[in-house]
Amino acid sequence: MSELLNNNDQQSISLNEVPSEPQNEQEEVLSEWQKVVYIFTNPARVFYSLRRKPTWVIPFVLILIMTALFSVATKNLMLEYRKEMILNSTTIPEEQKDTILERMDSMSAKSYYIQSIGGGSIGLILVYLLGAGVFFFVGNFILGGKATFKQIFALYVWGNMVSLLELPLKAGLALLKGSVQVYTSLAVLMDPEQSKTALFQILNAIDVFNIWRVILWGMGFAIIYKFSAKKSYITVVSIYVFYVLLSIGLSRLFIF
Repeated sequence: MSELLNNNDQQSISLNEVPSEPQNEQEEVLSEWQKVVYIFTNPARVFYSLRRKPTWVIPFVLILIMTALFSVATKNLMLEYRKEMILNSTTIPEEQKDTILERMDSMSAKSYYIQSIGGGSIGLILVYLLGAGVFFFVGNFILGGKATFKQIFALYVWGNMVSLLELPLKAGLALLKGSVQVYTSLAVLMDPEQSKTALFQILNAIDVFNIWRVILWGMGFAIIYKFSAKKSYITVVSIYVFYVLLSIGLSRLFIF
């Protein structure tokens, strides 16, 4: 991952110091496709460009497309996983399980894609708006920084571009394993049967792609707000930890 965070001059990026903007790039505005490349090879350059001219449509569309392709590739495995969850549920009455399973079996491919892709797309939009909103609130109103919501939303979306590598990898692993229960986190140290436990969920949050996202968000937070790297990374990590703990707490309420 550190190789992906090196700049064009091979200057290593420290979590204590954000790369300064090269003098000859201070007026540069990158094209969208340049940003798509640089977010993986020189992310600081992307965030400096976003500070001047925030954009987010192209990366958002690319993420939606990759999410849709993931849903198509893992359709059968996902249906089997959902059926297994229903069968093993202790909260769904036994007399209702057969009815739910019959509905799932009679669901057409078109209905499945509308439900999973359409619903997933709406969910993604809401999650991104909420995530960017939290960044914006903390940066502007708690830390006293100055940034527009468009800048922070662009930061949040571009930081999620790691999904373009994450989703194909996880789809491939799922197809090889024959199960959607594949992990690129510390959860691999535990039995998937323990996936409902708090410890499993905490370890699953320590995921290589999530760590990558946090690094990108922290860097972009520092560049856009002109905060120190230390302050920015502490802020972003704290927000992520709070999100993980909140998610685990809420899952305890709705666990099957």
